[in-house]
Amino acid sequence: MDPEMDSQLKIGFIGAGNMAFGIAKGILSGNVLPVNVKVSAPSSRNLGRFQELGIAVTHSNVEVVCGSDVVFVAVKPHLVPLVLNEISQHITDRHIIVSVAAGVTLATVEELLPENTVAIRLMPNLPCMVQEGALLFARGTHAKQEDGALLRSLLHRCGLVEEGPEAWIDIHTGLSGSGVAFVYLFAEALAEGAVKMGMPSALAHSIASQTVLGAGRLLRDSGKHPAQLRSEVCTPGGTTIYGLHTLEQGGVRAATMSAVESATERARELGRKSAAGGRK
Repeated sequence: MDPEMDSQLKIGFIGAGNMAFGIAKGILSGNVLPVNVKVSAPSSRNLGRFQELGIAVTHSNVEVVCGSDVVFVAVKPHLVPLVLNEISQHITDRHIIVSVAAGVTLATVEELLPENTVAIRLMPNLPCMVQEGALLFARGTHAKQEDGALLRSLLHRCGLVEEGPEAWIDIHTGLSGSGVAFVYLFAEALAEGAVKMGMPSALAHSIASQTVLGAGRLLRDSGKHPAQLRSEVCTPGGTTIYGLHTLEQGGVRAATMSAVESATERARELGRKSAAGGRK
């Protein structure tokens, strides 16, 4: 996409939580100017950090929609029908509506918006806040390839941005949206293991976080399969294979797969509830 086009776009956020803030930071590190961004939320609690970035804030969702070309709906899933009903009459054919609500399907979003509205479903994750996110989006019925390209261009500073069929979005929620917390749990356990063996807590947590960061970067940048990198760390009869054996005895692999499955199923369940709520 033409960077000049990005810089002229008016961007709006309905909702001022961590996802909205992370995406806003990423967008501003690209070609979009703070003066072209506006955020709404019912409370002022989270708006201060947006103001520190030079972004205008309001309590009016309608004001955001009327002054924006691309609108990110970044509210809790159960609030989506309420918000879309409120802004629906102000949506025009110039708008791209991007839903960031977990589990809320494109069918639900499109049903609540005017006919032919361009809608895109996006699932980011918390590391968007440091521009290391993993984002997956799916285009709605009326969203063209160029709409997807525009969104990708806007978000490219947020981290990895991929497009796929909507069926993958809930899986991505389990893998990467919730998966971040699974990694944090593992990092916490690594550090606690070191504390148990006699290392000071602060140092153990610092080393654990750097271990996760370094392992992740090597995995991403090398292009190697995780099993290959794992085998490169293992020497016959060495410390790592003993530790891995203990992890396998504890069922860490099966538990992790089940965690992704459970989080995915929960995302699907939220989607069904949201669809039912939208039809009421």
